[in-house]
Amino acid sequence: DGYANLPLDGLWLRGPYLHNGAVPTLKDLLARPTERPSAYLRGSDVIDAVNGGFLSPPCDPKAPPSAAGFCFDTAQTGNGKDGHLYGTDLPASAKSDLLAYLLTF
Repeated sequence: DGYANLPLDGLWLRGPYLHNGAVPTLKDLLARPTERPSAYLRGSDVIDAVNGGFLSPPCDPKAPPSAAGFCFDTAQTGNGKDGHLYGTDLPASAKSDLLAYLLTF
């Protein structure tokens, strides 16, 4: 009779984020949707220890990626990056502190 949320442990290892995987890192999740990456390489198994999630460099959706994985394009239907604004209005120092905390689990 309610929402059963997941625990925070290992959150940094559960990227990409949002229900559709449109946000590659925890740091990007704390950014305003307009500042989140529009396209990024998805499929890496290399941990991004600084930003949370996996390494996800920008990519061009019109060109095949040179590395393993695929280019996730948030402009495609169903791939929107605009959800969940929690924490996006925090000052930069608070975002940095929150990210550092989330990376400790």
